[in-house]
Amino acid sequence: MPYGNLYLVPVPIGNLKDITLRALEVLKKVEIIAAEDTRTTHLLLSHYQIKSSRLISLHKYNEKKRIPEILELLKQGNDIAIVSDAGSPGISDPASLLVQSAINEQINIIPLPGANAIIPALTASGLNTDNFLFLGFLPLITKRRKEKLNLIKNSEFTIVLYEAPHRIKKTLTELSEFIGNRRICIAREITKLYEEFIRGYLQDIVANFNIKEKGEFVLVIEGKKSHLKLDMTEINQYIEELLGQNLSSKIIAKKVSDRFGISSNSAYSMVLKLKG
Repeated sequence: MPYGNLYLVPVPIGNLKDITLRALEVLKKVEIIAAEDTRTTHLLLSHYQIKSSRLISLHKYNEKKRIPEILELLKQGNDIAIVSDAGSPGISDPASLLVQSAINEQINIIPLPGANAIIPALTASGLNTDNFLFLGFLPLITKRRKEKLNLIKNSEFTIVLYEAPHRIKKTLTELSEFIGNRRICIAREITKLYEEFIRGYLQDIVANFNIKEKGEFVLVIEGKKSHLKLDMTEINQYIEELLGQNLSSKIIAKKVSDRFGISSNSAYSMVLKLKG
């Protein structure tokens, strides 16, 4: 008997409409669905009138124990779908160990495209999307955490992180201290009712912290610009051009900040200096 297929099925990260027709088709036809939280998945399946009689759990606390059971079911010819609570399984969620084990057993892996929080946050950030580095959640252990913070500090790539609501203020403060005053986009509750994007400079956001500490967060952080040197002559010429357009100092500072990647406070000081 041929082995069954292992499907990696992304599910919505908030809005239940963000699921593909193919994902629904797979969830309907597989013999078994392994879910990070069977209660959450049961709600999704009920919404789309999909039977959940063969629903089993696969989470970080039982993953090592469950893997041999799932592999045996696949070898018996059962098709199995893996789903997380939200987004794509294997991205800061269980599935990676299972995938590695299935590959070793020459079981066919079929990944489906679909919802995740990384790409929407990145594309809406306004930061460079040519090259980016996804680091998941920062480690809680001090030594490993500092290693990741130093990696962020020295990387020229745009950085994408996940963060929990109860740690958001601490993480932003640490980032500000470690990497300086870089641009950042804080995406909160993507695709959900209270979706919010907060864009600005790290030190400004920390100094005037008023973020609602609720929901899921994605942080998109500007990469290091050590290879770029600010040309003050060019900046001053640009400010003088804008002054000639009778724009307010605040608007000019915003334009200078966006164009040259400097903080709004520094840009405002440059504007005032040239004005008089």
